[in-house]
Amino acid sequence: MGAERKIKVLMLDDEQFLLFVYKTAFEKKGYEVTAYHDVDNALKALRGGYVPNVILFDITMPDSRSGYEFIETVYAEKLAKHSLKIALTNEGQDGELKRMGELGADAHFLKAKYIPSEIEAAVAEMLKTKRH
Repeated sequence: MGAERKIKVLMLDDEQFLLFVYKTAFEKKGYEVTAYHDVDNALKALRGGYVPNVILFDITMPDSRSGYEFIETVYAEKLAKHSLKIALTNEGQDGELKRMGELGADAHFLKAKYIPSEIEAAVAEMLKTKRH
């Protein structure tokens, strides 16, 4: 098996179109992407043993529990301990940024300021520095 294993990305966002756009951008670069539009199903996958290299999650999820609750649960239950955890959201006020840092997110990107390919490039750089 000489082929390099694909980098696994768990994506959580309540907006189906955005999930599609980001999933497509990451898959074009060779990532294996699993997308969820609600917190419960994303947590179910993690609790079931799915271990992504990267978790990209939205904070504001009107039809689900929030991204805050999601990431709090991920840490509390020690799920995906070695995954990069990146908030990808439109919430960019100082309070949100501070809370994401307190919750242990590795990074925080505002959707409005970046296109999907820029997010993918930033994730690729973060993965390089995280690897030993």
